[in-house]
Amino acid sequence: MGIRAGYLSMIVDMKQIGDMMKSKTQAQIRPRKIETDEKTVFFLAEKAVSGLYGVRGRENLIPRYWNAGKLHFSCQSPLWANELWITKDALRDYINHELGEDAVKEIKISE
Repeated sequence: MGIRAGYLSMIVDMKQIGDMMKSKTQAQIRPRKIETDEKTVFFLAEKAVSGLYGVRGRENLIPRYWNAGKLHFSCQSPLWANELWITKDALRDYINHELGEDAVKEIKISE
């Protein structure tokens, strides 16, 4: 089998996979749901902080406590507290999106 024939058979296979995926209804496709516990929330919070602020942000913005929908961060300086305060809604939305539910209702900041 030549390269062209192998490529064409791969395209046919991909079309068949695409047709199978289209045939599923939305009710059959389950939304992604991650188990909500403190470790998972902290992992997602650190991932979001790293994405926004890099390594320096991860060193200075540390999730400390999560209970009853409130995620508490400790900040190494008022500057970092201000940065977190500015982006807290975006962080909350990212974490909740990744969890597949509104587990984090509020982000609290302490120095």
